[in-house]
Amino acid sequence: MGADFGQIISLGANIGVIAGLIFLAMEIRQNNKFLAAQARYSLRQYRTDIADSLMLPHVIDATHKWARGEDITSEERSTGLMVAIKIVELWEWQFGEHAAGMLQKDELPIGAWRLWFHDKGPFPVPVREIYDMRKGVLNAEFVRFFEENIVAQPPGEAQHSA
Repeated sequence: MGADFGQIISLGANIGVIAGLIFLAMEIRQNNKFLAAQARYSLRQYRTDIADSLMLPHVIDATHKWARGEDITSEERSTGLMVAIKIVELWEWQFGEHAAGMLQKDELPIGAWRLWFHDKGPFPVPVREIYDMRKGVLNAEFVRFFEENIVAQPPGEAQHSA
């Protein structure tokens, strides 16, 4: 009888451990879903912030003068470069979220990145110049991904998976 009671206690403890592990797995899954949702929300916030920056009158003036090849002041050059830095850093962050599993590859706006980088984007921002200047300090995996998927593939070319 004592051995049976001990086995019942041991079985109960094992069932408790298994139940605890199942509960923990469910909690981790729920937390991962929350983190992925937070990453998508942050992405939207960053994109909105970039759009807001591009709509400022002095930014519009500076970047359009730059694109037309007109003489620009040092302030206008700084304006264009700072917006481009902000964009490239957003792209690096987005890639980092993808590498961490928080964003799927199809959530990265690769087609838009190609347009911007190859000077076909909706706003004339010197992202190519900033990328070339900063790629030595950007995340190496981002640079590799960017070189393969953006630099080497101008808009309209056949797309290859990376």
